[in-house]
Amino acid sequence: MDLLIQQLTNPISAVGHLNYILVILSVSMSSMRWLRIFAIASGVVGVFYYGFLVSDQISATWEFIFAAVNAVQLAIVLLSGRRRARDEDEHLLVETVMPTLEGSLRARMLKAARWQTREPGEVLVEEGEDAPQLVFIARGAASVEKGGVLVGVCGPGDFLGEMSFLTGKPASATVRVANEVRCCVYDPGKLKLMARKSPAIRAALEHSFNHNLVGKLHRMNEANRSGQGGGSEPEAV
Repeated sequence: MDLLIQQLTNPISAVGHLNYILVILSVSMSSMRWLRIFAIASGVVGVFYYGFLVSDQISATWEFIFAAVNAVQLAIVLLSGRRRARDEDEHLLVETVMPTLEGSLRARMLKAARWQTREPGEVLVEEGEDAPQLVFIARGAASVEKGGVLVGVCGPGDFLGEMSFLTGKPASATVRVANEVRCCVYDPGKLKLMARKSPAIRAALEHSFNHNLVGKLHRMNEANRSGQGGGSEPEAV
C-alpha cells in the first residue's frame, strides 16, 4: 500500500497509472461512443508517458496505434449514427408524402429534396412572403406566429407553406424554429412542374397536405378540450 501511495504521489508514475485507469473506465462504459473516447484518452496518455517520460518508444508506438484504431472506430460510430438519423428522417418523409408512389417517382421526389438543419430563432417561412419554400419537418419544433402573436406549433410530419403552394397566395404566418429542426425543403416551382408532369405525384402531395391539415385540426381540438386553445381556426401557412 505504501508503495502504491508513493507511486501515485510521483508525477511520472501517476501518469502511467492514469493510463490504466482510463483503460478500465473505457471497458466499463455501456455506450460504445464513450468506450472509444476513454480508450483514445488512454492511448494519448500512454503515448505521452512512454514516449516522453520513460523513453520507451516501442510501447509508445503501440499506444499510438491503440489510440488511432479507437479514433477510427469512434468516427465510424458517429457517422453511422448520423446515417441512421438521416435514414429515419427520410423514412418519415416517404411514409408521410409518398407511401403509394412507385420506385422511380419516389426517387425523383427524394432527389429534389434538400435536407437542412435549422437553429432556434431562424425563420422558415415569413408572413407575407411570396412563393415560400415548401418545408417538411422531420425533427424538432417550430412556432407559428401571425402578426407577432403565437397561434400554433408545428412538429415532425408537418408541412409549412403548403397553402401558398396550393393557392399561390403569400404566406399567411411566420414560422420560427423553436428548437433545432431537421427539415426537408422543396423549391415550389420545381415541385409544381413535377406535379404537372405526374398525376401520381400531384395526388400524393394533395393527400399528404389534407392529412397534415387533419392533424392540425386534431391538435387544435385537443388543445381546446384541455383548455389551452382559444377556439380559433388552425393556421395553415
